[in-house]
Amino acid sequence: MRPWKRLSIEDLITHPVHIVRERVRTHTGKELEYVYRPGPVEAVFVLPVTPQGTGLFIRQYRHPTGRFLVEVPAGKVDPGETPEAAARREVLEEVGAAVDTLTPLPPFHPQPSFTAVVFRPFVAFGARQVQPPTLEDGELIETLELPLVEAYQRLEAGEIEDAATALTLFYAERHLRAQGLLG
Repeated sequence: MRPWKRLSIEDLITHPVHIVRERVRTHTGKELEYVYRPGPVEAVFVLPVTPQGTGLFIRQYRHPTGRFLVEVPAGKVDPGETPEAAARREVLEEVGAAVDTLTPLPPFHPQPSFTAVVFRPFVAFGARQVQPPTLEDGELIETLELPLVEAYQRLEAGEIEDAATALTLFYAERHLRAQGLLG
């Protein structure tokens, strides 16, 4: 059900992200402009867990904030790629690790007022370093291995400020407890 009617749409930019301006008639009959990132766009967020009960995080410079943030490895799902394949690829690229099993967590829309992107989080067990990270030109990332208990302490203290990482940790908690990794 789409209660708004599209009257016109135009591309504002197409690279590196697609942003459109749409003229719509709302359910009340009022016309307005809406600027947003259309879908389908998917991204994955992965908490890689080692057999020793640590999590492989990244500390990444985020230019809009001017700061380094603690995050889980993440990235866009490429065309023709499954979220599971993207999750494995991103963990390998960003922290140089392979994983044994992936457990999908509930997907979510991070900012549905502006974007149709769907975030698909995972917890990945059996993570082990197999190569150095292979970063993209614009990535300034270092691997941060944390005991899971410490990661959740940082989350509770407000030290993990990336929303997608926080929600991935929230959804992963029951799986980690079931494995006896959080006490």
